[in-house]
Amino acid sequence: MKALSYYRAPALMGTALDEPIRRLHEIYDRIEQSQDAWIKATPFRCPEGCGSCCEHFEPDILEVEAYFLAAWMFLHQRDRLSSMNYHSEQRGCILADPDNPYHCTVYEGRPLICRLFAYSGDRAKDGSVRFRPCKFMKGDYMQGGSKTYTEGELKELFGILPPVMSDLAGEAAILLPERSGDRYPLREILPVAIAKIQYVLDLAAFAEQAAKGGTDGDNDGDNDNDGAPQPKAS
Repeated sequence: MKALSYYRAPALMGTALDEPIRRLHEIYDRIEQSQDAWIKATPFRCPEGCGSCCEHFEPDILEVEAYFLAAWMFLHQRDRLSSMNYHSEQRGCILADPDNPYHCTVYEGRPLICRLFAYSGDRAKDGSVRFRPCKFMKGDYMQGGSKTYTEGELKELFGILPPVMSDLAGEAAILLPERSGDRYPLREILPVAIAKIQYVLDLAAFAEQAAKGGTDGDNDGDNDNDGAPQPKAS
């Protein structure tokens, strides 16, 4: 498993956000491993530079996914946080760049459905795994992009099954049990997550400063917390 340090800013460790973000990363890592094996064993491939899934679709995501993405952006795109336009009239995902051949601008922090789309299956009524290729995919076995492969066909043809979207989404949905798996438009929940992580980071910075200086951090010597950082507006 990959190291989890890339999102784990020290200020988040030990907070209520640390454990669910860590566990979500473990789910993401399992997806990547399963998809690597699936791609190696099958002929299904997205066309290079396609991005069709980003052009007209903006995901609804779990709150824990928003925290993961926000934490990733704090570590890798902090300068961008203050310039995000959540009210953009851009069609599709606000984090996609149509002029970039790779489209996604937060690829390593992207939500669950973005990781699973085109390279995951679902379950039939009997619980068996099935897979239907994206209509834009290239390669053998496409049959016009309309065929749904059954579990038996997948095992016979490729000897492997893809990750199942509903199973993994179900695992992610219980990481914040109090949220009951509620999903929100990305452009609505991401600024909320960014503001909460900013608040946690500010509190950690304040506590560290107070511990070093023995004051409340505002240098007036009264130790009354009136210099505590306030959460920044999203």
